[in-house]
Amino acid sequence: MTPFEPDPGQLRNFTGNVPLFPLPDTVLFPNGLLPLMIFEPRYREMIADALAGDKLIAMALLAPGWESSYESKTATIHQTVCIGRIASSKLLSDGRYQVVIEGLARGQVLDEDHDSRPYRIGRVELNPEMPADLSSELRRRRQRELLVGFQQVAAGFDFDNTFHDSLDADLPLGGLCDVIAFSLPLEPKTAQSILEETNIATRALLVLDELKNCLGTGDPVQPSTFPPPYSLN
Repeated sequence: MTPFEPDPGQLRNFTGNVPLFPLPDTVLFPNGLLPLMIFEPRYREMIADALAGDKLIAMALLAPGWESSYESKTATIHQTVCIGRIASSKLLSDGRYQVVIEGLARGQVLDEDHDSRPYRIGRVELNPEMPADLSSELRRRRQRELLVGFQQVAAGFDFDNTFHDSLDADLPLGGLCDVIAFSLPLEPKTAQSILEETNIATRALLVLDELKNCLGTGDPVQPSTFPPPYSLN
């Protein structure tokens, strides 16, 4: 198992019911690590409940127009989410949590459980990946194109050693696409469109297009810090 290859056993007993954590500008991918500082009371309770249970949380992107209903449980979200596991957590003296969410798998929100808890609970179905219908030669070429393109974009910037280990570990094509997409400075809607793509061959082309966009600007492009710093919920 590579440093960024999720353990399938972590979702073996997945019930389909999982807390939803909607954010306006963050898209988590499988194989990604997302540090968060949790300060809102409802999300502190969500983290505490998740830690007492299966440690799973589904990260969701808020849809446009979320501002007027953010404080409620009705803000519209994109239905494709990333199911993640709390890989590490620290309860601070003021009640906030520092957590790192490890992306495990894509999921689709079917509906929500409107109970009395202050945070949202989704009924989520796992999204199976569609294998890339590529020859071995073309698959290797795509992997090489992705790696070379990312190395060009990231030239001159330092990344965490774990990130380099993940790229050196011969990740499957789909996982490689996700790691690179998560590390690029993509607009949330662009990142969401890549997350929603379950066809691995098509996803590879989407990520390659974004690498070309970064390289074609003529300006230095700084990929996201990997792992990124703690962000606020």
